[in-house]
Amino acid sequence: MPKVGIDAIYIHTPELYVDTTELALARGEDPKHFTDGIGITKFAIPPANEDQASMAATAAYRLMRMHNIKPEDIFRIDTPTESGLDASRALVSDVIGMLEQIYGKGSFSHILGYEQKFACVSGMERLLDTSAWFAAGWNSRKYALVLVTDIAKYELKSKEEPTQGAAAAALLIGENPRLLEVIPGAVGSGLRHEKGDFKKPGGRTIALVDTIGKGRSYAAYLSEMKQAWINFSLASAKIGLVNPSKNESLVDLIDRAGFHNPHKKMVLAAFASLLIHEWRNLPKWSSITEKIGPEPSRAGIDDVSFYMSKEYNDYRRKFMVLPEVTEYFEQRLGSSLVAPEIIGNCYAASVFVGLDSIFENDKDDLSSKIIALCGYGSGSHALIQATRVSENYKEIKAKLDLMKRLVHRRKISVEEYEALHSGKVTIDDQPVLSKPRFVLSKIGQHGTAEEGNREYIFVE
Repeated sequence: MPKVGIDAIYIHTPELYVDTTELALARGEDPKHFTDGIGITKFAIPPANEDQASMAATAAYRLMRMHNIKPEDIFRIDTPTESGLDASRALVSDVIGMLEQIYGKGSFSHILGYEQKFACVSGMERLLDTSAWFAAGWNSRKYALVLVTDIAKYELKSKEEPTQGAAAAALLIGENPRLLEVIPGAVGSGLRHEKGDFKKPGGRTIALVDTIGKGRSYAAYLSEMKQAWINFSLASAKIGLVNPSKNESLVDLIDRAGFHNPHKKMVLAAFASLLIHEWRNLPKWSSITEKIGPEPSRAGIDDVSFYMSKEYNDYRRKFMVLPEVTEYFEQRLGSSLVAPEIIGNCYAASVFVGLDSIFENDKDDLSSKIIALCGYGSGSHALIQATRVSENYKEIKAKLDLMKRLVHRRKISVEEYEALHSGKVTIDDQPVLSKPRFVLSKIGQHGTAEEGNREYIFVE
């Protein structure tokens, strides 16, 4: 079986951002609640002339140009998103239309195209599926593109407001990848019907969260991620990925982890829950129990309800501040959290923003290290896939520039943000700051033959 995985990556995020300290003050909140309690200091917000499709096309074009990829090199393009623009047409159709402005009409006519939706886990699902497609020998050309694109939007003045954000991740998938190899068989899935989780019924662009019980969406994330980890552990043992000693668990032998990242505190809570699950049968657990007491009882309570309970949450918070645990967080998660903290939540793209952040911010030599990519989608599905960093990854790492680009974004005031959020800023009102990129130029009006049609232009 050939080695398959991510040959290159490019993250595009809008050039405008909101400072959450300023937002907190405008909302009468303590800024530390947003910056420290939630863990987002800035969040990206798309200008009026940028949407999910234009972000995906911009990321794809910049990646193709950077790595000299031609349309004839690509066999399939996937556009996983939970923020689709049409209930029928796939987002990939608009992306192809934009790219053909550069490469010529019909230059992508051979492409096999998809749009995948399962909330925030859809990007991970397409990475796994596309890699398997290559491993089966079905990809007739050199590469495939997975374009993960999403905009996280919540109601003004809601408790979710500071967890907004936007980004598109362009992943170049191929054999003998220069960046990251997907390890076949080292995958775990957890899938369950959860009607009270995050959702967007009836074509909503703004999500509903915790519709059945406060904290249920949060608890569903923890529960499903743990179930996926249990299955990941079984699969990893079956293929002999690692061989833990009696004083180790699988999590101890994973070098780095990149999680679906609604906000930093949620990632830390998920990882803490995994550590509690993995460590409770190890010799080290007795010393932890001496410090913070025994775990709360689960008797007569289902997993999600347990994770929603005050007893569990109090216990987990005590566990998370133990010195040995905070050191563990920093080593395995620290570098993945840097970029998301200043971009915000970007739904399906968030795990890949974290992956880029690992490569740009980690100080260690990551060659041959194992990175667990941990995706989650509301409803609910968690997916964990083990990957191995390629030996020559530094060739690609040297071209990554997300952190540099983030420095040059433009901060907008709370008033400007609210006008954008409410749709009071038109497409024509918005300047184009970063180039080259695609911008939205027109949307067909309701009741006309052009209703819903989106037109885009390329700006150099």
